[in-house]
Amino acid sequence: MAVACLHTAASNIAIFDDAACKLNIPAIHLSHLVVPHWLAEAERAGRLTVELKQQLVSFIQSIMPHFDAVLITCSTLGAVAENFPCLEKRCAVYRTDQMLADVLGDRPGKSVVLYAAPSTLATTTALFCRDTTRLQPEVRLVSEAWQIFKSGDRDNYLALIAEAIKKALDEGADNVALAQVSMAPAIKAFTGDARVLASPHLSLQRCFG
Repeated sequence: MAVACLHTAASNIAIFDDAACKLNIPAIHLSHLVVPHWLAEAERAGRLTVELKQQLVSFIQSIMPHFDAVLITCSTLGAVAENFPCLEKRCAVYRTDQMLADVLGDRPGKSVVLYAAPSTLATTTALFCRDTTRLQPEVRLVSEAWQIFKSGDRDNYLALIAEAIKKALDEGADNVALAQVSMAPAIKAFTGDARVLASPHLSLQRCFG
């Protein structure tokens, strides 16, 4: 099984490698591709434009012959995975936050979805709240976290995420999902607490399970 992880932040490489290690997945099975310019372009435009989506589709199609699956780990670009054009070689294209949303949707009780990047509000809400037959999760911004992340202050960024997780749990949340991959290391402060979910572990588990 060969999986390509398409990132827009180089720091996500270590997060996925750590998740793979915990799942006993040999590092040789993962390839990391970092494309920050596409996230920057989407943020400048305020959305994932048709032109940008076409560029991403063409790029992913060019690498598909070499992999069994492609994981889009950026929630801003993730919509590209939906209804992805099929090629002759079978290669699945996933958005990791969709895998997280699928797991969260199967869980009973009150759920809170935390997100850090303000530009992802619409896509995160649409993704996690699309099943109107179920109790809708609360989608909650971790204020100021994204500016701190972009400044490179990882420790304070994760401290803010951990604080937001604790607040949601203290307020009675049965499940807390972290919408952005960059937020995942904050789970270490809640080791063993199955109520807190992040996409790196879940997406790799689905690919290799």
